[in-house]
Amino acid sequence: MRESNFIAFWVVSGFFIGLMAALMGFDGPSEILSVVLFITLFFYLIAHISVALFVRFMEFGKVYFEKEEYDRKLDFFYNQLLQREKEVDANYAYISKDEPDVQDMKKDG
Repeated sequence: MRESNFIAFWVVSGFFIGLMAALMGFDGPSEILSVVLFITLFFYLIAHISVALFVRFMEFGKVYFEKEEYDRKLDFFYNQLLQREKEVDANYAYISKDEPDVQDMKKDG
């Protein structure tokens, strides 16, 4: 999740939590607005602190991606799937060849 999406999520969550808290506890519009703004600001600051700490303490090192090895493995699995598909097609052809005989035997038996 990108940092901006994380912050936006917590700001929106803070707004709705603040709105619920303000509507349950206060009657005047100025009180409701101030409580909603305060709680939204609180969630905004907490989100920024969380992102800052995450970025500060996480190590973002380079990861070597062995493209040739993965391509080789994917080609192997692709060839295996093609081979199994041919086997299934051959088995299906064999079964469908005998299917009319089986249908006749069921009708007779």
